[in-house]
Amino acid sequence: MKKSSLVILFFIILLGLGLRLYRLDSRPLGFTWDEAALGYNAYSLIKTGRDEYGKIMPIVFKSFGDYKPGLYVYFSVPIIKIFGLNEFSTRLPSAVFGALTIVVLYLLMRNLAVSFLFAINPWSIHFSRGAWEANIFVFLLVLGVLTFLKKKYLLTALFFGLTFWTYQGAKMFTPLLMLLLIFIYRNELNIKKLIAPMILGFVILLPILLGFSTQSGRLKVFSVFSYARSSEVVANILKADNGRDLFGFHAEIIDQIRGIAHRYLNHLSPKYLFFTGDWSNLRQSIPYYGYFHLPEILTILIGSVILLRTNNQLTKLVLGWILLAIVPSALSRDIVSGVRSLPMVVPLIILSGIGLSRLKVFLIPIILLFLIYFCDLYFVHAPFFVAKDWLVGYKPALLAAQPFIDKYQKIVMTDVMGQPYIFVLFYYKIDPRLYQSSAKLAESKNGDVGEVKTFDKYEFRRIYWPAERGGTSTMFIGNESDLPAQDMNPENLIKIKDVYYPDKTHALRVVALQ
Repeated sequence: MKKSSLVILFFIILLGLGLRLYRLDSRPLGFTWDEAALGYNAYSLIKTGRDEYGKIMPIVFKSFGDYKPGLYVYFSVPIIKIFGLNEFSTRLPSAVFGALTIVVLYLLMRNLAVSFLFAINPWSIHFSRGAWEANIFVFLLVLGVLTFLKKKYLLTALFFGLTFWTYQGAKMFTPLLMLLLIFIYRNELNIKKLIAPMILGFVILLPILLGFSTQSGRLKVFSVFSYARSSEVVANILKADNGRDLFGFHAEIIDQIRGIAHRYLNHLSPKYLFFTGDWSNLRQSIPYYGYFHLPEILTILIGSVILLRTNNQLTKLVLGWILLAIVPSALSRDIVSGVRSLPMVVPLIILSGIGLSRLKVFLIPIILLFLIYFCDLYFVHAPFFVAKDWLVGYKPALLAAQPFIDKYQKIVMTDVMGQPYIFVLFYYKIDPRLYQSSAKLAESKNGDVGEVKTFDKYEFRRIYWPAERGGTSTMFIGNESDLPAQDMNPENLIKIKDVYYPDKTHALRVVALQ
């Protein structure tokens, strides 16, 4: 590697790291319950060697009924031990691995343009700045492909195996990517050299496989096949055919295939890639910006033409990777998903980098202008658009309530925003031993996440103020519906704080009855 290239790569890594670390604790503004659960479980391991449910050193972490592969939690343990339990330390593993992927992509492609575009890619930046397990999943995938192409098959088995310990989506995509690699490079494989890696891979997977049956509820909830049309809808359709479907045109499987095709093609649309990102979930997108900078429409097209003309093994790998990366998302209930389709970012960046290598003199300044525009949207304006989706109200409300907690016998917190208990654990750094001994989890009947209703003196539920305004020694944290402003007039009421979103709309109210 030339010294000049090494210097350029160093500055690219520095740029990528800066874009992932700057204001990491507050951009995205807010903190999701999944992030809080990852951080608190790492904190619980530090304090007790157990997860929040008291299980010793689990591989998969149960958190409010969900099941999270545990590698992210274990990566977080030393960081939280050093920096304490906070948003920065919880998100830092994702940011670090996002930056490391820049290096691994260079080792894979030996193309500075690919590394540069990944460093400044909005999709990668966004998912590197939250505690997203999928971001480490992508790092391990690229590392697995790199070692496979270098014929380091034991390392390949290790890295691909660890993807299953990292992210639920690996259960579908990693096997697909492995089959693609084996098919493309089948003439170069020596079966005898694959025996040891296969054994290693099986050993790594075994603990995950043994627990799969108890963790399949979440898969059922998110599968597109779990959402069939109601019998009433089907009956209304069949009325036009006099109650008979002679050709099977209205069969449920036909409708589901149509839905899968719709979801699949959504992920290839310019709207998704260049203009809005995941329009169904604002936590997974950048307001008014796509997952790629707009000039990359040109670089991806040029890169595609170049690669198709070359028509070698890399061509098959990149195109196959794109087509397979969409499958887990297309088979889920969501119309699009930025997190489930995140592995798409790698092959698309490769295409874009190949294209930019031909046009860099003309396009790099333009792309840098778009990067500045993106940073302005992301770091300055985004909180005004997505604060509610990122549950911004929890932290200021809990911090305002904290000095008064010991004065009251009961704390009631609304659950209208979802999973409030994990934020109490996270921001108050509740002793895991106390929580483990007193938590009451209400399991969900449909296999989705459950809810913690109580622990210690905390209750998590909707607040019905007309019935509760006559109480005593109770603190309430609720929204305008729970605690209407016009009814905040009991004589023994103390108004502690009103929390507002950045756009000045009301988020949460903290009051207490003496």
